[in-house]
Amino acid sequence: MHLKKRTANLLFLFTFFAAYCSALFLFPSTAAARTVSVGLVLSQSSVSVSAASTITATDGAGKKHALGTSVSFRASGSSSVTAGNRTLRLPVTLSSRHPLAFNGRRYRGSFRIIRAGSGLTLLNILDLEEYLRGVLKMEVNPAWSMEALKAQAVISRTYALRSVLQNAGKGGYDLCDTVMSQVYRGINAEDSRTDAAIRATKGMILRHGSEIAFTPFHSHSGGATADVSTVWGGSMPYLKGVNEHFQTESPHSSWEARLSRAQVEEALRSAGVNVGSLRELRIEQTDPFGRVNTLLAVGTSGRQSLKSHSFRMAAGSNLIRSTAFTIASSGGAPSVSGPATPQPVLPSGAPRGTNVPTSNTPMSAAEEQQLTALTEQGVFNAEELMDMLMNPEKRKGYLVRALRTVRPGTPSVPQPQPIAATGQFHFRGRGWGHGVGLSQWGAKALADQGWDFKRILSFYYPGTTLGRM
Repeated sequence: MHLKKRTANLLFLFTFFAAYCSALFLFPSTAAARTVSVGLVLSQSSVSVSAASTITATDGAGKKHALGTSVSFRASGSSSVTAGNRTLRLPVTLSSRHPLAFNGRRYRGSFRIIRAGSGLTLLNILDLEEYLRGVLKMEVNPAWSMEALKAQAVISRTYALRSVLQNAGKGGYDLCDTVMSQVYRGINAEDSRTDAAIRATKGMILRHGSEIAFTPFHSHSGGATADVSTVWGGSMPYLKGVNEHFQTESPHSSWEARLSRAQVEEALRSAGVNVGSLRELRIEQTDPFGRVNTLLAVGTSGRQSLKSHSFRMAAGSNLIRSTAFTIASSGGAPSVSGPATPQPVLPSGAPRGTNVPTSNTPMSAAEEQQLTALTEQGVFNAEELMDMLMNPEKRKGYLVRALRTVRPGTPSVPQPQPIAATGQFHFRGRGWGHGVGLSQWGAKALADQGWDFKRILSFYYPGTTLGRM
């Protein structure tokens, strides 16, 4: 009997151990994942750190050094640094009773100095939840609705955790403190309202199946988010692009940029496209919502397609603020020409929002240009514009009907032609950012309408589930 009990206990322990190991394999250790390393400065010849109390340095040999309240480190050899008249073996970990400071900013946690190339890299090592406190205010306005702040807390946490697991053992750190990861400014960026959003969602992340979701975000979509495949490639079912059937208060709702032919040619070369002397730059393909997927460059050496996102990044993302744009040329041959053929006018008083045909077929780039031109000319009234916003399947129907109907006094409708490369290229666009995932101004608008953060996340990342680390 005693032997049977012992055997049963051993079997139970074995089963528990096997289940525990399986859990570790399927869901990586969250104890380690809760600590993040953030690169504050990369590959510099020297690094200066300060604190309000004595800084203690623990070198790679485990030896501790009291270094005062301000210290500069310089690279020395391939595996050491100098601090005054001391030589310390790398890596060096720095701690203090008060927050450590670098470049005028204070940080929670500890610092670590490692070697990177011929210089030094300074890392901030801290708990993931503490890290988020230095991120949220840099990404969203703390005065926004709390549900929008909660949504941002969840996706910033998810984004960081995924980076930790993907970058383990690569380059010595998990994240940087710029827009290449998430903007992070330490204690200086903390705010009581964003802190409350972090506490309210503590440990919450988005998953797709058993995987941690990829949760990119941007400032403003311009009316519809982008499919990840058109921006970075690949395919994710929860990043297919969604249409926003609502208005936002974003200051980035529209933008304009003018580039010379030389600027466009330089951007194209930076994106790996060389067609000689540029003759035309035209929109080649758009998505179902009118966002530009690809451009076609035509020059003296041939023609070549490229992703609009690649062109945007090469030209400057603060200049070409999104991929939801149209192109026209100025200062030379007209970019569009040819009047529309006049057709009978609708009877006076006819309800303009009725009997509009619907179509789920994506509009072509040419049709998008025509619709934009008609809108700018005031062909559609406020009710029609709202109807198109709420029912995008009617947009093509409105276009067809407008082309068949010319009101008295309405200017001729320009027909799309190849964009001539004489003079400047005039870009007119909507939104700001890459367009993939959550639109921050869109999330604010939904939160202001009463949506909670869970519903907002489901809207922008359909098919994901809310879980915990």
